[in-house]
Parts: sequence; structure tokens; C-alpha cells
Amino acid sequence: MKDLNVIDMLRLKAKYLDIEPRCPLVIMNTDDAKEIGANNADRVIVTFHRKSKIVIVETTDMLVAKGDVGLNRRAMKYGIKTGDMLHIDPTHKPSSVEYIKKKLKGIELTKKECECIIDDINDNKINDIELGAYVSSIYMHDFTDRELIYITRRMIDTGTTFRWKGNNVVDKHSIGGVPGNRVTPIIVAIAASCGLAMPKTSSRAITSPAGTADTLEVWCKVDLPVDKIRDMIDAVGGCFVWGGNMDIAPTDDKIIRGEYPLSVDPEGQLLASVMAKKAAMGAKAVVIDIPFGFESKVETLTKARSLAKRFKMLGKSLGMKIDCAVTRGEQPIGRGIGPVLECIDILSVLEGKGPKDLREKSLELSGILLKLTKKGDMKTAEDVLDSGMALKKFRDIVRMQEGNPDMNLKDLLGKNIRTIKANRSGKVTRIYNRRISRIARIAGAPKDIGSGIYMHVKIDDFVNKGDRLFDVYADKKFKLDHAIKICMEDFPVDVEDRDDILVEEI
Repeated sequence: MKDLNVIDMLRLKAKYLDIEPRCPLVIMNTDDAKEIGANNADRVIVTFHRKSKIVIVETTDMLVAKGDVGLNRRAMKYGIKTGDMLHIDPTHKPSSVEYIKKKLKGIELTKKECECIIDDINDNKINDIELGAYVSSIYMHDFTDRELIYITRRMIDTGTTFRWKGNNVVDKHSIGGVPGNRVTPIIVAIAASCGLAMPKTSSRAITSPAGTADTLEVWCKVDLPVDKIRDMIDAVGGCFVWGGNMDIAPTDDKIIRGEYPLSVDPEGQLLASVMAKKAAMGAKAVVIDIPFGFESKVETLTKARSLAKRFKMLGKSLGMKIDCAVTRGEQPIGRGIGPVLECIDILSVLEGKGPKDLREKSLELSGILLKLTKKGDMKTAEDVLDSGMALKKFRDIVRMQEGNPDMNLKDLLGKNIRTIKANRSGKVTRIYNRRISRIARIAGAPKDIGSGIYMHVKIDDFVNKGDRLFDVYADKKFKLDHAIKICMEDFPVDVEDRDDILVEEI
């Protein structure tokens, strides 16, 4: 690296640009960049107020005039003000880039090399191309057990960690890929009713019709300060919060940026991301839901069991009790897909009704947590649910998060509705999860909270011609029209002819 006091540094005036803050970024005029030999995605040292930061550079012929330098919001948070004179100097690539190349060749990384990669991703020293190479290297050559442990521990160390009173702190995670499947609020209510502490952080949707945080936000605030979360655990034993602003294993959110363009989710990084966040939240016992089947993230039972084994190994290395539920994931869980529709399902289960599959899965996962903590089993969970204790606990949590558990959810549903009916009599043989999710998103979910899909059928159900398969809800008619058009082009439910019943024309 050059001495920061050398006289050949470029000196430019700061200018704020209101652009999307993926990472700290400076935007230079192409002529100024050539002056110091900087190209797009190179790193430069920005020196200001006797401080220096390494950031990524992008070049432009028109957006920034010669003599100025544009900074996005993340870069301006360093304390730079519009009009400040900044010294700009190129710098070399970090060592982590060489370690990423090493992993691309399939060579196992040392503890120091793993930690260096995570530190540099966290400090924004890795550009998007290099981040994509990191993700690709894991996709091609999965982490060894040693690498997985090194990476996970470093991810924990890069952010905030929580410590709670006692050892009965539990958590739950699903690897995703199944529409609906909104078991989390039910499990939190049951666990907290049994004396467990469950500070549950959840994500928002990226490619799905709703994340847990999107669904719970229908009822209450999910973006809570840390002090409020601690108060809630002391008072009611549980919470439903969005983890995006809590600085928990923050490197994970940056790695997701590298996974998204290719829609890849390497197994090793999935394991590290999940377990780093659970450990950072202070969980001592965790149940992992691993759905498998057609169009699930994990397609075979053998692969699901292998993944469960790795979760347990990693949990043991972190001092956590882990158990995994390998569940069927070839169709939606529950009836509703989309924030409000999922809320209706959750409330129905808490009130002792259905949908049956959502109730049963919630009880199964709750029972695993109770066994891990020696607080009971699935029968205990069922008793708590049927007694109304879980419903009361859920209502207490929603109120503490400044929400209203008594709102009329049906009033929030989209007013534009289309029912899709069976065009033949037969047996439902397949439900395409990805198509269902796509149609629900086109209809407006999760942004339009009342939009989505309500399923009337499950695999192996028998239907007559004209029976309802599913309803599509939308807040806006043009979105409903678009969703129906896509639905007709790529129909998400297969119904096969059958000869064992009388075919009724409707």
C-alpha cells in the first residue's frame, strides 16, 4: 500500500448522490479515475479528516463532473460532508481475494484464511464480482467440516451477540422453499407458554410471497430496538421481530447479495448463515425444519438426512442442542399464501381449528423443542394449544409489540378475487410450489398485504369438474389480471382423470 502522505494523491470535492447503498461506494469521473489508474470495481483509499477508509469505485462520464467525487449513503455515513475535499488513492486487492481463488481450485482453507474472507466481506473490501466468486467457490467445492466451523464462528463474531438469563433459550428455523408454512408464531406462543424463552428473529421475503416478518407485521411492529426485545423476553417469554436491523451475523446479508443474481444457495453457506444467527441470538436449543420433495430446496430424503447430520455436527461444535425435522415439502403448508391469508391460518390454528397440516407441523416442531429442553413433548404442546394458553400468549406478545390481536383480518383481504376451478374430474397429483409462489407475488404479495392465494385442495384430494382449486386475491385489478394470465399459461395444479367415480358435469 502507498504511504497516505504521498503527494500524488488525487484531491476531489465530495458530492452526495442519492443512490441505492449496496456498499460504501465512490463514483468518479472517468478522467479522474484514469489519473490514478483506477477502473470500475477497483478499491481506493479515501482520506478525510485524518481518517482513511477503503471503498469500491465506479466510474462515469456524465454523472459526476471532473474534480468532483460522488458518494452513496453508506459512504457518507463515515462522516463526510458535501463539499469536503477528499484524497483518493488506489490500493491493492486484499489477501482474501487470493484465498477465494484457492477455494475455487478446491483447496481447503485454513482458519486464518476463512476468517480473513469473512472480515473482508464484512468490511466491504470485497467487490460484487469477487463476492460472486466466493459464492461460486462454495457451490463448486463445499466447505469441509473444519472450514464450516471456522466460517460460522467468524460470522458470529462480526456482529452483535445476545446473552439471556438461564439456559432455556430456544429457536427454530426452516430452510424454506415451501409456500405458507407459517408455523413460527404458533411455535413461539407454545414455547413461551411452557416457560421457554424464544427471542425469534425472522426475515422478510426475498423471492417468496411472504416472510415471517412480513406476515407478523400485519398484526404488530416487527422492527424493535434491542432494549424492547429484552423487556419482552423478561415479560412474556417470546417475540416476533425482523432481524434486518439487529446487526446479527451481518456478513450473511452481504453474502446473500452474491447469491441472489444466480439464485444459488450453497449448502455450506446455508449452514453457516443459519447457525451463526441462532448462536448470536443466544439459543441453546434449536429445531431445524428441512422440507424435502419436488420443487423444495432439498429434493430427496437422503439429501435431507445428510443436511440434518451436518446441522447437528455444527451445533455441537457451537455448544448448542440441535434436532432436525425432515418434513414433506412438495406442496404448500396451510391454505393461505400471502401476509393476511397466512395470518388467518395462524389465528385459526391458535383458536383450536385448522388447517390440519399447519396445526400438526406446528405441534411436531414444538414437541421437538420441548423434548430438547426437557419441558415435555408433542402431547404437552397439544395440551397447551387446545387449552387456549398459546392463543393468550400470542395475544400478549402482539400487544407488547404495539399491535392489535383483535383486528378483523378479512377486512384487509384484497377486494379483487378470482376463483380457479377444476376443468375436469380427477385426483390432484401435483401442486407446483414455485408457480404458486410466482402467481401470489404477481398478484401483489407481500407488498400488498391482502394479496395472495388461498388453496382449496391438497395433493391426493379428489375433485369434480367445477370444484374450486384455489382463489387469487389482489388489491389492484391489473395485478389480478396479470396473475391470472400467468396462471393460465403455467397452471400450478395437476388433476389426473380417474375412473372410480361418476364424472359430474358442472
